[in-house]
Amino acid sequence: MAESGEPLSNRELDVLRCLVQGATNKDIASDLIISENTVKVHLRNIYTKLDVSSRTEAATAAMQQGYITLPSQVDLPTESAQNFDEIAETVSDSVTTMAVPATTLEETAIDDVFVETSNKSQGRLPKLALLGILILLALTAAFYLSQRFSTPEEIVATDELFSEVPIGNTHWLESKPMPEPRADMAVASVGLDLYQIGGDTADGVDGTVQVFNSVDHVWQTRAEKPTAVADASAAELYGEIYVAGGRTADGQPTSTVEAYSPTQDAWRPVASLPHPVTGALTLSDGAFLYLIGGYDGQSYLDESYVYNPAEDTWRPLPALPQPSAYASGGAITGKLIVVGGEDEGGILGACHLFDPAESSWSACPDMLQPRKNAGSAVLLNKLYVIGGTAGNGELTYSEMYDPVSETWQVINTPMLAESPDWAQVGVGQIETRIFALGGRKGEQLLDTNYIFAPLVYQTYIPSASSGDN
Repeated sequence: MAESGEPLSNRELDVLRCLVQGATNKDIASDLIISENTVKVHLRNIYTKLDVSSRTEAATAAMQQGYITLPSQVDLPTESAQNFDEIAETVSDSVTTMAVPATTLEETAIDDVFVETSNKSQGRLPKLALLGILILLALTAAFYLSQRFSTPEEIVATDELFSEVPIGNTHWLESKPMPEPRADMAVASVGLDLYQIGGDTADGVDGTVQVFNSVDHVWQTRAEKPTAVADASAAELYGEIYVAGGRTADGQPTSTVEAYSPTQDAWRPVASLPHPVTGALTLSDGAFLYLIGGYDGQSYLDESYVYNPAEDTWRPLPALPQPSAYASGGAITGKLIVVGGEDEGGILGACHLFDPAESSWSACPDMLQPRKNAGSAVLLNKLYVIGGTAGNGELTYSEMYDPVSETWQVINTPMLAESPDWAQVGVGQIETRIFALGGRKGEQLLDTNYIFAPLVYQTYIPSASSGDN
């Protein structure tokens, strides 16, 4: 989470330059090839770091802090210019030259609106005021240039810089490790931030919350979860992160549900589950929260529930076709998919689909290999299942499910090639990349932070022919 006074990241500088040039959110998204929601996240961080609340204030602060360079001079009207219309026109041209952002009314607060000087019928500024603006801009430009501000690249702190490292000729990269090794934690993303909540550490179960800024590659500590748990999954709903159930420090399942607000950096209690459960799958379809399966300390469960945030209530749903705990899954095209896990008979490879509109379950093709304690994320309507513990033999790959073709595909996973048992890993998705945090290999807890980028491809240029065939 951004804080006042922090340096801007390179991506935020790109957004800031577009803003100062008068680009709308849509224009910025198009120019930088990112979504408008991502633009809004960057703008929010820029406002926080610059301690401003509007686009105009951001542009002004950018000039004051040296992120944006002012022109070396402003063309003043000649002494022969006796009427204020010429002065007003000069002011208008100068303001354009100095790249004061022009924004639409929908994106600008009322006090940000710049009154047009070319239309006298729409509240033209007093001519003396325009002359004052001209003089102020000229003096400001001279002052800022004399200060020899550093370039934006020099302002960015170097002690936090981190470069992601590609892992061979694969779609995997290694990013900045977690502050400490841990497994069985809940993971969820909000905007461009990835949240790691609780889990198992070398000292036992704790409620630590760490947030990873995927742009700046920085880990920061946030408000601790009141009820420390492991073996719990998390889901984002309406900007909050919900963590339901889990295994407490004494090894017992809990019915506690708590929600975290990133904007407030605070936790609040939510209606408890009907009974204690650990290892359940928590999913969100954007409107409701779902809890599926799990283990109550004695039995594997087939129970499913839906949480209504407006009423703060849990309601039972049709039972999962097969009891399962420590399963993986996600929400795809309006349906919930639940795969793998464990029951009384061992580790599962089963796949089940729940349709909230029909309130019914149906079958989907089994995974290529049974697995439990795997991480999962949905990207472009495909389910990615990373790592886990195998039921038959050792895992050497992860998997991807395509609901359109109803097929599973192998995902080459270098970490499994090194050690075929990478379980209890925390997985989350940010834009077009999937993050896999920590986990456990045998008895070893990990602090690793891997990125899977399936949409990154290398382009090969064929060599020229040596002659005619």
